[in-house]
Amino acid sequence: MPIKGAVVLTTIFDPIVLESYFRNFETYGHLQDVRVFLIPDRKTPRSAFERCASLNRRGFPVTSPLIEEQESFLTRIGLPPELIPHDSDNRRNVGFLMALESGADFVMSIDDDNYCQPGEDFFMKHAAVCQSTTKARIIESTTGWFNVCRLLKLDSPATTYARGFPYYARHKEENLLATEGQVAIHMNAGLWLSNPDLDAITWLVSPTQAVEFAGESVVLGTRTWSPVNTQNTALRREVIVGYYFVRMGYRLGGIPIDRYGDIFSGYFAQACMRHLGGALRVGTPVVEHRRNSHSYMKDAFNEWACIMVFEDLLPWLTQEARLSGSTYVEAYESLSHEIEDAVGHFSGPVWTESTRSYFHEVARCMRIWAKTCERLGVGPLDQVGPRNHVTWNSRSL
Repeated sequence: MPIKGAVVLTTIFDPIVLESYFRNFETYGHLQDVRVFLIPDRKTPRSAFERCASLNRRGFPVTSPLIEEQESFLTRIGLPPELIPHDSDNRRNVGFLMALESGADFVMSIDDDNYCQPGEDFFMKHAAVCQSTTKARIIESTTGWFNVCRLLKLDSPATTYARGFPYYARHKEENLLATEGQVAIHMNAGLWLSNPDLDAITWLVSPTQAVEFAGESVVLGTRTWSPVNTQNTALRREVIVGYYFVRMGYRLGGIPIDRYGDIFSGYFAQACMRHLGGALRVGTPVVEHRRNSHSYMKDAFNEWACIMVFEDLLPWLTQEARLSGSTYVEAYESLSHEIEDAVGHFSGPVWTESTRSYFHEVARCMRIWAKTCERLGVGPLDQVGPRNHVTWNSRSL
């Protein structure tokens, strides 16, 4: 059977972006191999449903469940609806779960401002996550970190880092070592033209544009890490267990947090993936990021506490955390317990009791998420092939 993929996004706008994916999938013959799960929120306009209905009539399967349908679905699969807040990009968690139930072999997560590019087979580039093994160029860094922005040609000479790249690892010589080898790619992080995915501090002090993809895609070695977001990122279905979009909106050290839920999920999924022998590929496919309007001062304020947390959490996660288990469900549950133990030992102004309580709540939600994914049939690794594909109704008006 052909590989089946799912595209997941959430929006509070008219998803014009899906027109670019329709053209790309039509050009490369993938309309029968992919389904889109567009997850509306309470602010999503009627025009979004009209757009989805139009795409469905043209042969592009798009599911766009109403809020009450989403909550009915969550209740049916045993996930308390209140764990996925409204008015938040956390709603994409609903799409991940629907994609799992549909039987998708892999999931492609995009934002509503990530435009698919002509001339590149978006589906097949991301479908690399479905191969058992593949020959690849493997990169190791002496710092333990790889700056994916070095794969982009930027219009500024300043060294630029992606959102979520820890500040303690910036502006250090990476001394890259490249080798060739066979790897099992579990995650594929595509990059972005026009507006790269940078944190708000960078947008304020050193804004830049990405004018072209400057190099070949690479696979990160077993000792080298990079932030992974939900923009143009693909995962084989098993990895979704570790990709729960962490809830934002709390106060850490008295500061409200936002905009880093996907960065947490990317790092946690990587930890499980590495424990289980999977690899992260970065590079193609490349999207054009036509960034929605932002207040960078507000974003910087909301990102600051997460940046502070990562300065302590990431050295522990990348060097000290010890996971157990032979499946993603077991590894993710193991990670949740490790996090609960670790946060009790961190110190500094951001590590208040409310911050520790927040991570205990995150760990609890991680375990609920893992069990939910298990009920949706997440099986052993490398079983890409025939599944009981569920056909979701396509909403039309």
